[in-house]
Amino acid sequence: MTEEQFAGWLTARGEKTVRHQGRYWLRVHPGFYSALHPLARMTAAEASRPCRACWGYRCALREEDRQQANGSMPLHMLADVTDYTWQNLSPRHRNKLRNLRRQARIVELCEPELLSRQGYGILRSAHARNRYGRVPGPAAYRQMIRRYYDGGHCLVLGGLIDGHLGGYLTSYAIGTTAYIDDLFLHSDYLRTNISLGLFYEWVQICRRSGFIREIVHGLHAREAPGLCRYKEELGLAIVQMPVRVWFAPGTESAVRILRPHAYYRLTGHD
Repeated sequence: MTEEQFAGWLTARGEKTVRHQGRYWLRVHPGFYSALHPLARMTAAEASRPCRACWGYRCALREEDRQQANGSMPLHMLADVTDYTWQNLSPRHRNKLRNLRRQARIVELCEPELLSRQGYGILRSAHARNRYGRVPGPAAYRQMIRRYYDGGHCLVLGGLIDGHLGGYLTSYAIGTTAYIDDLFLHSDYLRTNISLGLFYEWVQICRRSGFIREIVHGLHAREAPGLCRYKEELGLAIVQMPVRVWFAPGTESAVRILRPHAYYRLTGHD
């Protein structure tokens, strides 16, 4: 989809977006905006304060303007989707996938019904294990899932074990870049390596599309070394994307002191 379509999809889901200099921006924190398409690679002219009610912003810059970058965006990224094939996987990963295929099926969840019924339990299990993010109530979760499917812009994969969901992956694509939104796994099925199966099959769909060139699996969470190792084992490199970052006077030092890991993800600096 296009940036404009993505902005409309997010707005319909309750997110705050703005249009500035012909590009779209997303409010990622109250008062802080990031380029809606994180890898949009804006020109230096486009990389400016997106709205007046804004104390900070960040956006990636195109290669020609990288000398004007004052920070970086640390991403887990696969820059060459075409080479992510069965033959190029490590023997260890191929064995894990063979074992998974004896126990589970990776399928596309084209409709929200199964996820609405069984996804909440997976989310709660994942949260109990890693304590990341917030868990909405059951009704709010079902509404969130319905809105995610609205517009037909998402790709959702699920891992089925004996007819039950053991985990699921949500994603979308803008232009030639595909993004994983979330990957949640139930603790009861971790031993099956369902996460590897979901990721591998998702990348194959991206490869077969013929237009996806790069994929992103979240920002580098250096405070979670186990998660970082897992993503590196999948073949994702930590890439420092040149960005333009701006903070209103007096705000940068507060973010750095109060939220050092968030500051690193916003700027690439300690």
